[in-house]
Amino acid sequence: MSRRSVQVRGIVLTSFISISALALAACTPPMPPDVLAARAESQIVCGTGTVEVATPGKFTGAMDYVGQALTSVCPEQTTTEVPIGTPALVELSERTPTPSVITDFQAASCPSDKVIVIPAFAYPVTIAYNVVGLEGLVFTPEAVAGILNGTVTSWEDPLIADENPDFDLTLLPDIALMSLETPDGSVEAMTSWLTQQVPDLWSQGVSGTLEAGQKFATQEDLLLEMTSVESSIAVMPIFTAFSNVLATANLPVKGTDANGQEVDTVITTDDVQLYKVGSGATTITTDEAGNILASPAVGGFPVEGNFDLASSKIVLGEGAGLVGWPVEGYAHLLICDDGTDSALPLLYAQYLVRLAGQGSLETFGVTPLPEPIRVQTFTPLRVTVNMDEDVPMEEAGTVPNEAGVEEAIVDEEADLGIDPSEAEADPALVE
Repeated sequence: MSRRSVQVRGIVLTSFISISALALAACTPPMPPDVLAARAESQIVCGTGTVEVATPGKFTGAMDYVGQALTSVCPEQTTTEVPIGTPALVELSERTPTPSVITDFQAASCPSDKVIVIPAFAYPVTIAYNVVGLEGLVFTPEAVAGILNGTVTSWEDPLIADENPDFDLTLLPDIALMSLETPDGSVEAMTSWLTQQVPDLWSQGVSGTLEAGQKFATQEDLLLEMTSVESSIAVMPIFTAFSNVLATANLPVKGTDANGQEVDTVITTDDVQLYKVGSGATTITTDEAGNILASPAVGGFPVEGNFDLASSKIVLGEGAGLVGWPVEGYAHLLICDDGTDSALPLLYAQYLVRLAGQGSLETFGVTPLPEPIRVQTFTPLRVTVNMDEDVPMEEAGTVPNEAGVEEAIVDEEADLGIDPSEAEADPALVE
């Protein structure tokens, strides 16, 4: 199979990498995550053909967003989403994959190859409900636990009413809890939060399914019923609720942030910056095979080393603590790896964790990986970070690489739609 490799670079990016190399030579501390990422961003290898990605219903379109961005750089490489459960060389899991899930994927999709697993993105989760005029209710962990275990069935229950004195909660139908009959990453994230916050009230532990309420086979069935039943309620990603014009609950955060500052605040569902902060409240583990796994991010306080404020381009308000949205699921990619560096599944995954791929996912509505976590994914995906040599400055054209394969040199500023003169004046535009 023929293939082309595309080395993406620009004058501003190259200069930045050159300066970084000099800085590394002069000091011993490790390179910051954003510097490491900038080096890895300097190259992209293109393939020829189509890769299928098995995608859960709630994220239909997300993998196509990444694929379309990749095709804009690599015209001969395309992506096709297929329903989850279809054997495909790449699969998106909405939950943290268990060993049995990884084994099942390997048996169904790549019995002769190894499997690579990495986090793909985070997604904020809340309680969505169908009651016109009640947008923005505050649900405490106690209230959420009561709703999900079936003991809170009235909007006038003190666990809801006491936190929302400015809302008229009278004369509403009883709460109708709905969920999927199969494990759901959103429910897993929410039950992780409840287990952390109110373990005495939530006895079911971390689970992808709920014992109470009405069950549905698919997300589409659940949403169809929710949008037609007043007082229906369900756990779901915030972007899904917004897309279906459902009200969303705000959630509280209490505790001590990384700076020792006491936090007692309500986080609203409309602040994208706080989704990013909250995505750092995850635990990262690496299994014996080198797979990287991210737990649901709960609590709102980033774990040390999992979030970098500067590289996330976030500016918090004066006096605001480092605290974000308190309930987020983590989607993962499962990738068939045949051991070659030109295989389409590997190339697709490498692009997904690039800044361009993560930007496409953010446009879709989910939350990009925190920079320190994104950089960790480079290792299993065999993304090389050149610490000693500068990125070459050839003009646009083709040059042979070490393997004798032609490399098309693409100007990164043009690829991102940035005027080169503007990029030179403001290097941040390249990122």
